[in-house]
Amino acid sequence: MRQVAVDLNFMDLASIFKVPSGPAGASSGSASAGGAGASKRKQPAGAGTDSADDHFDENGNHVAGNGGSSKRAKKGGDVTIRESSDEEFRASWGVGGSRPSAASSSSALAALSSSGSRSPDALTAEQRRIQDIVDAGEELPDAIDISRLKRMVLRFEKAITKNRSLRVKYPDEPLKYIESEADLAEEIKAMTTLSSVPELYPALVELGSCQSMLALLSHENTDVAIAAVGLVDELTDDDVVAQTSQEGQHGMRVLVDALVDADALPLLVQNLNRLNEERSDDKEGIFNTLSVIENFVSINPSLAERAVNESSIIPWILARIGIKAFDSVRQYASELLAILLQTSRPNRLRLIDLGGVDTLLRVLAAYRRKDPKDADEVEFMENVFDVLCLCVGEDEGKPKILESEGLELMLLMIKEKKMSRMRAVKVIDHALMGSPAAVTPAAARFVDILGLKTLFSAFMKKAAAVKKYKKEYPDYSTREDDEHLVAIMFSLFKSLGQMPEYRDRLLFKFIENDGEKSRRLLDVFAEYLDRVRKADEAIEMRKRQVRQARQARQARMRAQRRRFAGGEGGDDDDEDEDEDEETDEAGEYIERLDAGLYTLQVTAIVVAYACYGSAEVRAGVQTRMDEMGVPAEIVQAILREYADNLGDGPSQDADKEQTVKDEQTRMYLLAETFLASPEAEQTNGADGPDKGSGEEEQQQQQQRVDQAISERMNRKRAVLRASRSSFQ
Repeated sequence: MRQVAVDLNFMDLASIFKVPSGPAGASSGSASAGGAGASKRKQPAGAGTDSADDHFDENGNHVAGNGGSSKRAKKGGDVTIRESSDEEFRASWGVGGSRPSAASSSSALAALSSSGSRSPDALTAEQRRIQDIVDAGEELPDAIDISRLKRMVLRFEKAITKNRSLRVKYPDEPLKYIESEADLAEEIKAMTTLSSVPELYPALVELGSCQSMLALLSHENTDVAIAAVGLVDELTDDDVVAQTSQEGQHGMRVLVDALVDADALPLLVQNLNRLNEERSDDKEGIFNTLSVIENFVSINPSLAERAVNESSIIPWILARIGIKAFDSVRQYASELLAILLQTSRPNRLRLIDLGGVDTLLRVLAAYRRKDPKDADEVEFMENVFDVLCLCVGEDEGKPKILESEGLELMLLMIKEKKMSRMRAVKVIDHALMGSPAAVTPAAARFVDILGLKTLFSAFMKKAAAVKKYKKEYPDYSTREDDEHLVAIMFSLFKSLGQMPEYRDRLLFKFIENDGEKSRRLLDVFAEYLDRVRKADEAIEMRKRQVRQARQARQARMRAQRRRFAGGEGGDDDDEDEDEDEETDEAGEYIERLDAGLYTLQVTAIVVAYACYGSAEVRAGVQTRMDEMGVPAEIVQAILREYADNLGDGPSQDADKEQTVKDEQTRMYLLAETFLASPEAEQTNGADGPDKGSGEEEQQQQQQRVDQAISERMNRKRAVLRASRSSFQ
C-alpha cells in the first residue's frame, strides 16, 4: 500500500468519470445524464433518477438519497488510496464493464473530502473502486478506428443473430433467450460510442449496420426497440454535427441518407403506435423518436417532405397535441410540427387536408381566458400559433379557418387581453394576406363579425392599458403589434375595393371621433419614417467611408506609379477614369426593411387609400401632415418605391405577372392622386383605384407601369454587371 496526497478541491472529477452516454431509455441514470447541457430538446429526467442524492455518512456508509437537493461543502485533505492493477483498470473500462456514474462518483468523493484520511478497511467497495481508477492514472482506451469499428459491428451483429435464433427456437420459453436480449442491449449501448467518430459513418453504412439497427425497431421486446431508437438518436444527434469536421458532417449526411433510404421514417412512426406513454421507458422512446426525425430534418432539410409523405407523422402529431393534458411529449410534438411545416408548402397543404386547422383552433381555444402555466407551456402555445399562421397563410387554408370560426376565436382572444392576444393579431394578419380571390371572403367575414371595432380598439392604444399589459407580459412588443394591425388595414383596403358597402364601413372608422384614427395612423407613419431615415443615414455614412477609403487607396497607387515612372508620365490614363461606386442595392434594401421600411410603406398605402376614398379624411390628413412638417412628396415617393419593388422580375406564370402589374398600377395611381383636389379625383375615377378611369387613362397608367418596370430591370442589370466585374 502506498499513501498519496490528493487535493480534491482542484480535481475536475466530472471530466475524470465522464463516459459516452448510452442510448436514452437504457437506464434511469443515462436518461438523466443525457439531458444535461444539450442545446436541443431532451427528455426531462424522470423521478427515478435519484442517484445524485445518494451520499456517504461520516463513517463511510452509503446512505440512499431521498430526492432532495442538498449542497455539501468540500474540504481539502489527504486520502489513503490503494493502487490497483492494470488488469482491474482495463476490466473496469472495457465494453460491458461496470462504470461509475457521475452522480455516485461525486457523492463518494464528497464524502471522502469531508472525512479526511481514512484507512482502506473503512472504505466501501464503491469508494475503493473509485480510488483505484484515480490511482491508476492510465489513459483511456485508444480512439475508435476502422478496425475497432469492425469488431464492434461484428459483436453487434452476433448479438442480434443469437437473440433472433433463440427466439425462433424457444418462442414460448422466455428464460431461454432473456440473457441474449440482455447481451443485445449491452451491445446496443456500446454502439453509441460511435457517435464520437462520425467520420467513420460511411464505413458503418457499408457494413450494413443501418438495416440491422432499423430491424430492431420491430423487435418483439419494446425495450430493445426503444434502445435501438436511442442508438439512432445518439448517432444522428445534430449537436455532433456542430462539433465535428467537414468530413464528419459528410459522414453524418451519408448515414442519414442510408437510414432514410432503408425506410427509417415509416418504421419509426410505426413503432410510435405500439408504445404506451403510461410507462416511463415507452414515453422516453416516443420522445427520442421525435428527436430522430428532427435530427434527420436538421441534417437534410429536404427530408421534411419525405417524412410527411412516407409516414403518418402528421396524423400522429395532430392526435397527440389534441390531448388536453400537457407534458414534454406534447410540447415536443408541436415543435416538430412547426419544423416540418416551416419550409414546405406541400406539408402545409397536407395538414390542411387532414383537418389540421380545426384541431389547432381547438387546442388554442383553451388559452382564450387563461394563460399557460409555465415557460414550457408558453412555448407549446406559440408553436401551435406559428403552425396555424403557416396554414391560414395559404389560400387553401383560409376557407378552413372560416368554417371553424377561427376569426371569431381570434377576436375573442384580443378582447380577453390574455397572453394569447399577441398571437391572435398575427393569425388575423396571415388570414387576410394572399390572393384577392381567397382573401375577399375572409375580409368580408371579418367586417360582418364586427372585427373593425376590435381592430381599431386595439390600434388606439391607451397608455395606461399598454403599461399594464406590458407589465404583465414583458414579451409584448408595441412595435410588432402595430405592424400587424396596420397590415390588417392594408389587406382590408385591398380586398374590399370591389365591395363598396364594406369599404365605406372601413373608411368611416377613419372619420369618426374627429379623425382620431387617422391621426394615430400618421403618428405611426412618422415613427417609422424616422426609423428608416436613421437607417438611410447609417447606410450613407458607410458608403461615404468606403468611398473615402477607395480614394485614399487610389491616391497611394497613383503615387507609387509616379515614383516607379521616375516622375515622367506619372498620370496614367487610369487616373482619368470615373469609377462608379459599387453598391449592394439588395443588401441595403434588406437593411432598410429590417429598420421598418415595409411597415412604413404599408402605413403610407393605408393613408393613401383612406384619403382617396374620403374628402373628409383627406382634409384631416393634410392638416396633420402640415403640422408634422411632412410634405406629400414623401408619401408619394414611398408608394412608388413600393411599386417598383413588387414581384420577382419576369415570371413564367402569366396570371402572377398580371396580378403584380395590377398592384403596381394601383400604387402608382394612389401616388399620383395623393391629397389631390376633388377635380383631380373625379378625373381619375371617384370609385377608387380598383375601379379604373376610362380606357385612355388605363392605357396611360399601363404605360407608366411598363416604364417603371423597365427602369427597375435596368437598374438590376447594372448592379449585376457591376458585381460580376468586381468578382472578376
